[in-house]
Amino acid sequence: MTKSDISRLTSNQLKTLPWCLDSKSYDEACKQSNISRETLYRWLKEPLFKSELDRLRNEVFSNAINRLKANTTKAVDVLSKLMDRDDCPAVQRAACNAILNHTAKYRELEEFEKRLQAIEEQVARNKSTL
Repeated sequence: MTKSDISRLTSNQLKTLPWCLDSKSYDEACKQSNISRETLYRWLKEPLFKSELDRLRNEVFSNAINRLKANTTKAVDVLSKLMDRDDCPAVQRAACNAILNHTAKYRELEEFEKRLQAIEEQVARNKSTL
């Protein structure tokens, strides 16, 4: 969405968008932004409003993912330190399990990605022969 598209949203719509992101429900967003549920649901059917809401949600999600990525090394360091604790076997076991589970999940995702890529390549080859 371009800036000119955003300028076509009303001031009430622009005021409501952050509440839609921060609230636990649309009902709560309506109360916070002082609009009716009917109004919000009507806006959600408008491509411009829905598109901007989706864009903002994706931005929030991307920011959260970037924060997770930035803290991954720190988390592994903490788990590694916990794994080295000789004074508490339960903590060591939990840290070991966490590391092993995350490693296994990563391997699963890697394998899934390879298989998906192979399928996509096969589909592309099949399309080109038609």
